[in-house]
Amino acid sequence: MTQEYHQVHPQDVQNNLDLFAILIDKALTKNDHAEYSVRGCCEKIINNEWQLFVILKDGELEYIIVTLVAPHELCCDLIPVIISKVNNKKVDLNYMHKCLEEIAVKFKCNRIVGGGRKGWKKVFNKFGYKDLNLVVKEL
Repeated sequence: MTQEYHQVHPQDVQNNLDLFAILIDKALTKNDHAEYSVRGCCEKIINNEWQLFVILKDGELEYIIVTLVAPHELCCDLIPVIISKVNNKKVDLNYMHKCLEEIAVKFKCNRIVGGGRKGWKKVFNKFGYKDLNLVVKEL
């Protein structure tokens, strides 16, 4: 079994928009992301504001990771915005974490910052992530 990941060039995203839009929609629907639309996410990737990575297992698409690089004055964050599986295949969390670390280094990020459903806290604690509180007030 071989696993590999590749960043998808924005032009290739546009050429394969149907496939990527389905996977993005699946993640947005499952996680109830009211902040984003499928069209908006695709536009951010095509405009190179976000990055799209495909994870392949034995040459077959397993899942995608969409990231955002957020530079700050004193540091730079890699934020995984969307992770979406093909079908019901299980995500190899060890490999996904390795990918995120390598992507962060590639983009000169000092941290990986993310959130999601409560179950992710327990999973990422074993990879050395700290649980920091986030509060949100809707206006």
